Amino acid sequence: MTTKTASEEDSAQRRRRRRRNARILHVTTTALVAILGAIVGIMLVPATRVDIGPLTASVHLKPSLSSETVMLLPPVGEVSFDTHTAPVRIEARVQGVDIAKAEALFYSDTGFSELTETAPEAITAAAAKNATLNALFAAAGAGLAVGLTFRRVRRALVAGGCTVALVGVSVVATSVTFKPESLYQPKFDGLLSQATYIADLGQATAADYQSYRSTLAEFVGQVSALYIAADSLPVGLDQENLLTVLHVSDIHDNPQAYDVIEQLNSQFAIDLVIDTGDIVSWGTPVETQQLSVIGELDVPYVFVAGNHDGAAAEAKIAEQPNATVVQNEVVTVAGLRIAGIGDPRFAADDDSDAGGWEAGTEAMAASGFQLGDTITAYDEEHPEAPVDLALMHDPTQPQGLEGRVPLVLSGHMHTSKVELDRDGSGTDWFTVGSTGGALASGGVAPVLQGDDPLDLTARMLYFDKSTRRLVAYDDIVMGGLGLVSVSIQRSQMPPEAPELEVPEGAETPEAPIPEEQEVEPGEGLPDEERVTPTAPSSPLPEVSDGGEE
Repeated sequence: MTTKTASEEDSAQRRRRRRRNARILHVTTTALVAILGAIVGIMLVPATRVDIGPLTASVHLKPSLSSETVMLLPPVGEVSFDTHTAPVRIEARVQGVDIAKAEALFYSDTGFSELTETAPEAITAAAAKNATLNALFAAAGAGLAVGLTFRRVRRALVAGGCTVALVGVSVVATSVTFKPESLYQPKFDGLLSQATYIADLGQATAADYQSYRSTLAEFVGQVSALYIAADSLPVGLDQENLLTVLHVSDIHDNPQAYDVIEQLNSQFAIDLVIDTGDIVSWGTPVETQQLSVIGELDVPYVFVAGNHDGAAAEAKIAEQPNATVVQNEVVTVAGLRIAGIGDPRFAADDDSDAGGWEAGTEAMAASGFQLGDTITAYDEEHPEAPVDLALMHDPTQPQGLEGRVPLVLSGHMHTSKVELDRDGSGTDWFTVGSTGGALASGGVAPVLQGDDPLDLTARMLYFDKSTRRLVAYDDIVMGGLGLVSVSIQRSQMPPEAPELEVPEGAETPEAPIPEEQEVEPGEGLPDEERVTPTAPSSPLPEVSDGGEE
């Protein structure tokens, strides 16, 4: 019997290590070559053509770290959905539109319902076909790369088979992790270049600004139409059973806001516009006269005053045939029971930052409790038809409304925010940003300083007609002065609404309203009785006699 020496054992171990390292290197290099070949193969996969109603589109599956489904709408933008978690991007590009079919679709009573039934099957079939092509091209690319590199047929076949399996696993993972509910959350992004850029509003001509206004309004209309076309495929909201409400706020004298409202109304068939205040900035007669444009909007308009809106502005709005000014009362407009109260402060000569003037906090809290008591009294008298939503300009003192109404709309902050079930009260609180880009309240300053202008923001709310419950909403953000861009993000409300419950410590105090601040229903407080700043940050602008009418 022969015994190996130590040197022979060491030599054998070195040979085994070399063989193991060679196998690792062999597997690693083969895998890398296969991956590179598969990538080249996938890059060569042609898009799969599919007809979706009047649209001719191409569907393409691509490896990607951004797991999403995207509908490209050249040259305007894209609609995206966060649909799955697998490393695959499903991309559908609109190649053309049959105008005759598109017109027939929009004017047909059943066109969109039929498209809703057929479109998913068409897109799924196209995606499946493209996934198969991905697997075949990836396998061919991997096999050829390995075969040509190592001259081994068996190794090439193994590489191709493994690639098919890997692509198959990715497709299966996409299918398994696919979230149908994500189709209720589309996001549109787009940009129109060649827009008139207004670097200095003070020096811009009226023609330039009018041109920009019409350009923005036209673009919003075009984008809205495209958004509706894309939205009608996946979202499936029962449009016939919906009330569509546009929430605007803090227009601050910007005439663009009314252009936007008009265009959105023409595209979305709005049932009601709700404005939560600060429609003007200083309360001058010139500003007040401009408010007659509200009467030209072919849609009901409900308004509560902000801290910049005086009695003259409220009276001018109330004169318009389609407008309703709400002051500590409940009104029914477009089938919705709406409670509202104006801001108890009057700071028309204050042009401070978006946080606004901070004095009058106690008055704001008292105002909220007064409206809360009005809602409670109304609900007790109408138990089968309670208040659907409340309006209040400033959202910073919420106690009086929490747990007393399902939904509150507000503005004032110049930024948008959504607070569901605020403080566990069951009350959803929606604050919208400035629909005027806070034009006369700090909106021009960033442009003059070379910074980005403030966005124009609005929110579309969709209520179920039968239950009057909010079911979905769209956040709409438009580029401010000098930019024409639109972003629309849809969100779906939770299927179950929490019960209303007044939070601990938010009960109505024994004496919540100072006598001098009691608001008579439908009347409001005179300007001189509202809380006013003691040290305004900017003086009231001078108005010549010739400017008054």
